[in-house]
Formats: sequence, C-alpha cells, structure tokens
Amino acid sequence: MEFFQENIHLSEVFVQLLAFLIVFLTLKKFAWKPLLAIIKSRRERFESEWSGIEKTKQDVAALQKDYLAHLQKIDEEARAKMQEAIREGRRLGREIQEKARLESQASFEKAKTSLELEIQKARLAMRLEIAGISIQVAEKILNEKMNDAEQEKKALEILGELEKKL
Repeated sequence: MEFFQENIHLSEVFVQLLAFLIVFLTLKKFAWKPLLAIIKSRRERFESEWSGIEKTKQDVAALQKDYLAHLQKIDEEARAKMQEAIREGRRLGREIQEKARLESQASFEKAKTSLELEIQKARLAMRLEIAGISIQVAEKILNEKMNDAEQEKKALEILGELEKKL
C-alpha cells in the first residue's frame, strides 16, 4: 500500500477524472449521436434490403408458379393437338378405306357385268354352233341313206367328234 500512497496523487487523479468526464461528455454530445444515427441507418438499410430480398423471393416464387402453370397449359394444348391429329388421321384412314371399298365394289360389279356379257356371248355362239352342227348332222344323215341303226351310230359318231372339238 505504500506504493500506492507514494505514487498516487490526489490532484492527478482528480485532473484525470475531470479530463475523462470532459472527453466522455464531448464524445457523447458530438460522436455518440452520429454513431447511433449511422448504426440506426445501417440497421434500417439492412432491414429494407432483407425485406426487398423477401419480396424478391416471393416474386420469384409467384413467377415460378406462373411459369409452371404456363408449361402445364402448353403441355395440355400439345396433348389436345396430338389427340386431334390422331382423330383426323383415323378419320382420313376410314375415308380412304371406304373409298377403296367402294372402288373395289364398283370394279367387282363392272367385272361381274363384263363376265355376264361374255357368258351370254359364249352361250349365243354355242347355240349358233350347235344349230350349225345340227344342220350338218341332218344334212349328212339325209345325204346318206341308211337304216335306223346305222343312222343312230352315225349320229353318235358325229356327236363324239363335236364333243372333241368343244
């Protein structure tokens, strides 16, 4: 304790205490308020930036939601267009099949009619030929004087020859 009594002077402590109070009050009046104002302005700026960031996050979320809804709408439209194209393709396929069936049926009917005409022509030609053959058989029978058995035999021979020709 002697050390403190010898080295500490009450007047120096009082002067230092007075200097500290002057510096403290001066700093409080001139520096403390501006420092608090700077700290407050920085705090307000941070809070406004954070609220801006939150607002931007909300805007981004809303834009993302709108984007996803738009993508879904585009996807639905694409599906609808594909379904419409499929229906149109099937309709065209049915039309082509129906047209081909009608053309085939018309061709068949035409061929059938043509065949019937050919059959009628062949029948007519066959009748004419049979009539001619009958006349020839009758002429040959009349030209040859034969008895009934010979006439029958001769008629069968002529008919056999005619069958070979047909």
